[in-house]
Amino acid sequence: MEGAAVLKKFVFGLFCGIIVSISSVAYASDSIQALLFPAKFLVNDVKVDPHDGGYEVLNYDGHTYVPIRFVAENMGSKVVYDDASKTIMIDNGFNIVDMNNIYMAAGHLSVAKDGDHSIIHSKLYIGQYAWDYKFIEGYQSATRLADPTIDVTKTTVTGILAFWNDKGEIIEKVPYEVSDIPFTEQIIDIQTTSHTDLSSYAVVTLESNNPHPTRVYGYLTPKLISDNDDKVKFGLVGLQKTGEYTIVNGLLYAVDPSNVSKESHITITFFDDMGKRLGTATTTLGAERPQSMFGTALFLGKGDFTNYKSITIEVSE
Repeated sequence: MEGAAVLKKFVFGLFCGIIVSISSVAYASDSIQALLFPAKFLVNDVKVDPHDGGYEVLNYDGHTYVPIRFVAENMGSKVVYDDASKTIMIDNGFNIVDMNNIYMAAGHLSVAKDGDHSIIHSKLYIGQYAWDYKFIEGYQSATRLADPTIDVTKTTVTGILAFWNDKGEIIEKVPYEVSDIPFTEQIIDIQTTSHTDLSSYAVVTLESNNPHPTRVYGYLTPKLISDNDDKVKFGLVGLQKTGEYTIVNGLLYAVDPSNVSKESHITITFFDDMGKRLGTATTTLGAERPQSMFGTALFLGKGDFTNYKSITIEVSE
């Protein structure tokens, strides 16, 4: 894995020259001498600091050089370096989110009706930290000792594309599988087939199974709220906007399961700081829905709730 470690250092050190007129510096024929440049950045009126990601800004020959990953990812794009072709790929088409693995995303989705089912084509972005390198190194070492003939440099990438309708209901969860994938940051093609016609879907979410992330943010027990009759408890864990919808990740359960049927409608309403209704997400305790790695439920609501200030919950039969 020494090569992978070197590659990680190189990939995250990629620089893209963004030209700004400033003072010049000297250089040699086969190397450069640059100065650190303490620039400040506003991206869409939001302050971002390159040092938060371990990046530096350089002044070289009268120009400012900014890490391309820092710029692209703050503009909503994915960045991948292909060592074989010495190519840097920047892509802003990965809009299908994975609430379990923030280093994975899908995009460039094509759904073609074929009889009573659909043929699905998509691209899958696998980020550098999507892989658990410590686990991989342990697996490779143990496997080489057991059977040196087994190729431990590649794996099979697996997961599910979950298709939702405009009511926030799962239409179908379609699995995908791609073999012979190296343990690197990359963009791969996936193709799979559904059992039903998915042409009327509203939103797609991603549930990656492999790879597993090397970095998992700690789970904090959310603050619980209940409906007026204290039938159901809900605690918000996270929100992610996708298109015209927001994915809601939260802890949801009945206080007394015998008092609430699995078909009861549970409506979570989000409000802004002025008490204006931003939208709702509705589900049932028995609804089919993706599950997060922490056992919380994922469900869907129309609108943008990400700047909410308060929440209410209602239960209706």
